Amino acid sequence: MKTEIQIKRYGFIALLIVLILLSISIAFLTYRYYSNVVRGILGLVLLYLLFFGGRYAKNDVSIHTMLLDPKKGKYLIVAFIDPLISYWATLQIYEMILFFWKR
Repeated sequence: MKTEIQIKRYGFIALLIVLILLSISIAFLTYRYYSNVVRGILGLVLLYLLFFGGRYAKNDVSIHTMLLDPKKGKYLIVAFIDPLISYWATLQIYEMILFFWKR
């Protein structure tokens, strides 16, 4: 019974290693030949993380709370960085759309 569990465990580990190597090789090939598509997908993922992951960052507060907080710098940094990254991600998505449109 114990050897059967060990065999399943080693088989599962081997399957994970094969999947990781396959994923890395596919990532390399797609980035090499379709870099616009890869950057567009990364832009979509980044926008998703910015908009839906932002609610866990506890930066969604009122103006009154910001004015009372002695560390106002973090809000100013977020107010500068978030639109910048959002714009870059949107441009990557736009370039991916143009890549498909021109084909």
